[in-house]
Amino acid sequence: MGTRKRATRRHFLKTMAATAVFPPMLSLPKAAKGEAASRTTPLQQPQQPLTPSAAAEALGELVRVRYGRFLTAEQLAEVTRQIERNLRSAERLHSVALTNADEPDLIFRAMP
Repeated sequence: MGTRKRATRRHFLKTMAATAVFPPMLSLPKAAKGEAASRTTPLQQPQQPLTPSAAAEALGELVRVRYGRFLTAEQLAEVTRQIERNLRSAERLHSVALTNADEPDLIFRAMP
């Protein structure tokens, strides 16, 4: 009989950080048989073609100048799309109003 480790807060936070860094590797389950394929969950957004903003284009150009010799045109286009997604995510995060009553989920304490 194998022993199972108890999940720790540190393990949870590492998992959440990895989820934020590698979201394309995660996939949501396919719609079950009998359900409409067009139905989306709150985590799933309908895929719309992203037209990169001027900021995303500028940052994509910076990536091309600095790392273009290592990337194909398709990879550079994907980098620009990812930059645009990150900029949109940042805008959504900035749009959430926090009050003084909002506290962090994690309290840091130095260990002796």
